[in-house]
Amino acid sequence: MKLSHIDYPKAIKNKLKEACDGEFSSYLLDPKLTSLRTICEIIVDRELSKADENTFRLFFNIAKEDDLKKGIQKFDIDRLKPIQFFIKRENYNAGVEYLEILAIMVDFKPRPLSNFIKNDSLDSPKSEKTTDDRKSTFFEPKEDEKGFSRKKKIGFWILGFTVMLLAGYGIKELVVPEKQCMVWKGDHYEKIDCQDEKLGLIHEIVIPFDENEFELRKIKVCDTTTFLKNGKAIVWYGKKDGEVTFFNQDGRNPENGDELKEITTYMINKYVGECD
Repeated sequence: MKLSHIDYPKAIKNKLKEACDGEFSSYLLDPKLTSLRTICEIIVDRELSKADENTFRLFFNIAKEDDLKKGIQKFDIDRLKPIQFFIKRENYNAGVEYLEILAIMVDFKPRPLSNFIKNDSLDSPKSEKTTDDRKSTFFEPKEDEKGFSRKKKIGFWILGFTVMLLAGYGIKELVVPEKQCMVWKGDHYEKIDCQDEKLGLIHEIVIPFDENEFELRKIKVCDTTTFLKNGKAIVWYGKKDGEVTFFNQDGRNPENGDELKEITTYMINKYVGECD
């Protein structure tokens, strides 16, 4: 089954349950904000991957030249509340930036989200490893049990190397064709190559390209905006951290993955102001 950003919080939640029996169990079973920060400090003391370090620096707003651990210690821990809520509540939807931090805390892989959606399933990394192992075994030199001549052995390896190059090129084109994804950029989606190595540094939600979803736009509304046509909504809305935003069509909120809702008279009266 093809993975998407919708599967990411579910997968992390499952890993979280395992982590509650692991090294940080005392912190995760009673996730105080100070405890969550402590986990981050402990992780920083260990060897971080470049991608994880970038994730921490972006989230905690720490410059590259500044000490990462000291920056985390000075960080306003109230910003960790969405992670706390995600751990304690069954159906809480945390934003992707919070999920990335929790993924590091519980050592969920593959991470970040951009790497997660490259896999067709959670077992994909294992199957890739198996494929690599098979290639390595196939081309590994074997003992010359039948006394092949030196020329025959050289010919064998030239042939094998040629086959490997051709097969590798063919497999890349057939098995791993160029995939199109899309990333939310402020108020609209933009296309992006799913295989781009820079995706690991992108912290917006990246999802497989969908022609209908690609037309989604965040829009500005005011009291002269047309919200209904023939009695049907033509504007949808979503909420994130208490802030209401409006969109031109149905779909999912690109900022947290929640289903968008049809505009109602109540929402118009409560949240829509006068035009400037």
